[in-house]
Amino acid sequence: MKILSKILATSFTSMLLAIPTTLAAGIDNFDVKLTPENAKAWEYLDFYIEAKDKNNQTVTDYEWMVLIFSESDPEAELPLELEENTYTFKPSDQWKIMFENAVKFLNPGTQNIYVYDFNDDTVFGIWEVNIEWEWTVSSATIDIISPENGLTIWEDIIKVSGSSDKNHKVIITVNSSEEFETTTNNEWIYEKEITWLMDWENTIIAKVLDWDENIIWESNEIKIKVETNNISLKNIKTIPEEVYTNWAFEVEVISNKWLRDVSIIINDVVTTLKEDEEWIYKAKTYAPGDEWVFSIDVILKDELWHEKRELWASSLVVNKAEDLNAAEPVVVEEEEEEKVVDLNIKNLKVVELKSKSVLSWDSLKDALSYNVYRELENWELEMIANVEESRYEVMFTWDEVRYENFYVKAVTQDDNWEPYEWALSDATKVKTWPELIILLLISLLLPIAYMFIKQKRA
Repeated sequence: MKILSKILATSFTSMLLAIPTTLAAGIDNFDVKLTPENAKAWEYLDFYIEAKDKNNQTVTDYEWMVLIFSESDPEAELPLELEENTYTFKPSDQWKIMFENAVKFLNPGTQNIYVYDFNDDTVFGIWEVNIEWEWTVSSATIDIISPENGLTIWEDIIKVSGSSDKNHKVIITVNSSEEFETTTNNEWIYEKEITWLMDWENTIIAKVLDWDENIIWESNEIKIKVETNNISLKNIKTIPEEVYTNWAFEVEVISNKWLRDVSIIINDVVTTLKEDEEWIYKAKTYAPGDEWVFSIDVILKDELWHEKRELWASSLVVNKAEDLNAAEPVVVEEEEEEKVVDLNIKNLKVVELKSKSVLSWDSLKDALSYNVYRELENWELEMIANVEESRYEVMFTWDEVRYENFYVKAVTQDDNWEPYEWALSDATKVKTWPELIILLLISLLLPIAYMFIKQKRA
């Protein structure tokens, strides 16, 4: 920015002479404004540009590129939408554009901003403002107007708005970790959309900063409760975004935490992802052997087998690997061969005996033990036993309540040597009281009845 401003200040005309001139029809000048006209250093200003003809009427067909710079303050911050100090008008701009809270001068004095038609240096506009030092420490306060404290919402996104001194930076902190940045406008209002709220309770605080990025005031905290049982796909990405045929890559899915199953389908190949951390599921897989843009379908299942499918949730660009000596993608690098651990319960079955039912399943050498669950009438799961062998006996008694659906989870250890449960098995129906008890009583009474009848006949 400094180099560009110096060049423009000394030889702007000669630079533009080297560019073929194509004057936009009808345009004569630019109406340029910065508001407020009197501001303090480091205070954000609104920036307005409109194309005008010789009669000071708006040029309604201007869709050209403009060059924007400050000659007086080379360090001034300009709108983020600019690319190399240029901006191209679009039909959606309606031939005029407003950049809100977009320009900030860092030095005091009379400061200016120039707007030139990129192809004709005779078409331009200029505006000056008076900038003063901010000598005193700001005493700005800040409040959250919306949402109200204690609100319950049904999705993990909400818009937060409030008031503070105009043109101040505002940081909205969620649960003491996530931060969202915005700025108050000339009406002293700020607003920001907050995403990825946690299920249940979230704490939100707004903070206003001074020109040196120091916190000068905090709002009262508000608590927002999120109650959603919906499965949602928040994001999916591949690392890298483009791969060669048959090469390894990593896929990452962000969704609800503690899902039972997260899978992707690429070219009819299913890959299961493992929860790497809360909300984030990852897996390494291989690209198809054909050069193509493949769709990535996502399947999400929760503990109760509720399922959500996202067809063409993303895409994978696969290029032909012509140069086999090309550098491998970063994700392919592995320090050592990773041991594939599968602790999903398989072949869960039940054998019905006279006095009990016996659940059994395939033994897993990497499992430390197994947790057995039963499903209650309210659909909740209750753990009833932890066993080391791959079997569990359900004994029948007269007081036994009928629990039909039984589940099993393998138990291992996480990286911190803490117990970690693997995925829940499929449900298995187990017959308990009263049906088997009745059969048992009949089987016991039949021999007695037979002996009684035989003795009576004798």
